Amino acid sequence: MSDRTPHIDLAATTDAIDTPPPAGSVTDPDQLDRLLEQCLENYLESAPLHSPVELARFLPPADPETTRFLLVELIKLDMAAAVESEPAATPRIEDYLACFPDMLTSGQVPLDLVMEEIQLRKDAGETLKPADYDKRFPQHREIVSELLGGQLSAKPEATSSVPHRGRPPEFHVGQQVDDFVIVQTLGSGAFANVYLARQVSMSRLVALKVSKGTGDEPRALAQFDHPNIVRVFDQRVLDDPPAHLLYMQFHPGGTLADVVDRVRHTQPPQRSGGLILDAVDRSLLKTAQAVPEQSPLRDDLRRMSWPMAVAWLGIHLARALQNAHQRGVMHRDVKPANVLLSPEGVPKLADFNVSFAGSAGRAGAASNFGGSIGYMAPEHLRAISATALSQPQQVGARSDLYSLAILLWELWQGRRPFVTTGNPGSWTAAISQQLDARENINPPTYHGEDALSRLLEKILRQTLSIDPQDRIGSGAELEARLILTLHPDAARLFDPEPDSWHGWLARRSPWLVTAIITLVPNVIAAAFGFVYNYYDTLGKLFEEVDGLEETFQLLAICINSAAFSVAIGFLIYYTHQVIRAKEAADAGEPANEQDLFSTLELAHRAAVIGGILWCLAAILWPTILGVLTPEFTRREFGHFFVSHVICGGVAAIYPFFGLSAYAISIWYPTMVRSDLRDPQFDDRVTTLVRRSERYLMLACLLPLLGATLLLVSDTDAKYVMLVAIAASGLGLFAAFSAYRFIVRQCSIMRPVLSGKNDLVVPV
Repeated sequence: MSDRTPHIDLAATTDAIDTPPPAGSVTDPDQLDRLLEQCLENYLESAPLHSPVELARFLPPADPETTRFLLVELIKLDMAAAVESEPAATPRIEDYLACFPDMLTSGQVPLDLVMEEIQLRKDAGETLKPADYDKRFPQHREIVSELLGGQLSAKPEATSSVPHRGRPPEFHVGQQVDDFVIVQTLGSGAFANVYLARQVSMSRLVALKVSKGTGDEPRALAQFDHPNIVRVFDQRVLDDPPAHLLYMQFHPGGTLADVVDRVRHTQPPQRSGGLILDAVDRSLLKTAQAVPEQSPLRDDLRRMSWPMAVAWLGIHLARALQNAHQRGVMHRDVKPANVLLSPEGVPKLADFNVSFAGSAGRAGAASNFGGSIGYMAPEHLRAISATALSQPQQVGARSDLYSLAILLWELWQGRRPFVTTGNPGSWTAAISQQLDARENINPPTYHGEDALSRLLEKILRQTLSIDPQDRIGSGAELEARLILTLHPDAARLFDPEPDSWHGWLARRSPWLVTAIITLVPNVIAAAFGFVYNYYDTLGKLFEEVDGLEETFQLLAICINSAAFSVAIGFLIYYTHQVIRAKEAADAGEPANEQDLFSTLELAHRAAVIGGILWCLAAILWPTILGVLTPEFTRREFGHFFVSHVICGGVAAIYPFFGLSAYAISIWYPTMVRSDLRDPQFDDRVTTLVRRSERYLMLACLLPLLGATLLLVSDTDAKYVMLVAIAASGLGLFAAFSAYRFIVRQCSIMRPVLSGKNDLVVPV
């Protein structure tokens, strides 16, 4: 037998295996999988065969196309079995064509069957000639010549090895096997059986997987200790009968496949989180397990709307995939049957590998990549196609997320986002059909008007992008996006619509926005200070002291130029840090602690810089004028000082509120939206709100200082001061509105980011 070990999954249960194969046309890939599984299981019970003609008795009644598809897969398996029994003799495809002339002709032989023979012959050490295959199967001349001419590479190493092929040993209820007493059969397949068993030494129920081979699965699964991944306890090897025992955590709530079935039989308006619990309770009764009577989690789940429940399940599964991917483990077979449920409805990602996923030819590709074609990403489908050797594909974390998106869509709508039509005549045709279907996502059959449904559809569509680079990039990011569906207000903040004001402002140049917010109040303050002091403080002195007016104007130009240059320099330096971090976040890089600190600190820095420069000017201006002009009295000094303090307040308060509002609504959400993680969120918010309160108190003082100056101002300057007081009153209202806006934005983000809240998704 070749070393292409069939990938095994938990798709089949005893119900699926006992169901007779339907007659007529078969277009659903899952139904085709079940038919194929039953054919191959029946074959393995009788293998090896004496003659190819015996394959006919394993073919179920079906339409000609389905029969031909099943026959091709049986031929692949039989060819591999023949090589295992007689390595020196590799059968030819023509040996089978002669036995089934009405079912399969030379012109109908698919590429994957040709590739199976080529690979088996190459493994046997034969020298292959392209001309031979050109003559035998001219329809595949181009690709076969390319592969053989390019030195077809040897088979990749399989992810598991099965030293003893054949069906695993079967145990009956009540039988003790090693440390386990069999309680119930949970599932059975061609290469493994799963039982509910009681481990005697530990007095606990476990799921016991019995197979002939060992493989990498125990080592892979044993790494995990995650609440959303089935926990593997240990493994044992039996000599009599030869068997491998893998025992793991038992979850009696059934699988998400049971939930999908209930969704399909429930009208959309009647769907809710209770559907999950109904499916769980039915499974609990089947395994004689008690239904939890008091469970806050079950109560919460039952009250959830259906889109919310789907998002809730997706959050858990995204967490599981993130944990696996961080350890370098890809699942590659995410589907409802591989998601178990706890009695409280919490999903547990598993890959029990119970049922046979395909024939020898299909397993040749699937042994490396696994999976079920109805849930595969496009690059995964291409990787297991017959042309994968000439066109290698990268199947990684984003492929798992793609499969999860199909699963969640199927849960949400009761059907997958793609529809395939026609009956594939071969495995290659089935792959091609699935690839074509991936090009178009069908609109939801039932679309709620709520924001949650719209957000869920948007997230799933993005995760179902054909190009992996266009998809959500990690399990953590998908979890974050799904959490946002539970909080629509936060979703609009972290992922704004393009036509919203958030979206519009996010598209504007951050340099321009920052400059406007910071410089406009300073320019207004400078204009007020110049006009007020020109008319009130120095109005009479201009008439008494020659050249004072020109000196004042020259000082205004010099001091303002120097102050604005220093302020702009600091502003560019600190703003550049924030913009660099935002651009990195836009490119998918997570923001670090320093980036987030700088973002929310920028407003305070800008305010301090502006305030300090204006306070220095409040001292520098009257000091220089006092030195140059002996007539410059304490009155003028006091007016200069107070007016510049007011200007400093304007230059500090309003940029602070403007930049804080901009940062908390645009910059900060952009930087944390990839994974919605900020351990210091609560401290940052506390600091920001307290500062906002202090700056709001300062804003209240400005009208009072203005009123004080009004009382002592000359008549010519009173109108300037009145305008300033009115403006400061409007500024106080604006500052108070900005304060409320900042507090509201923080409140919107708190349920998503705060570490002081209960988990959004309890586990």
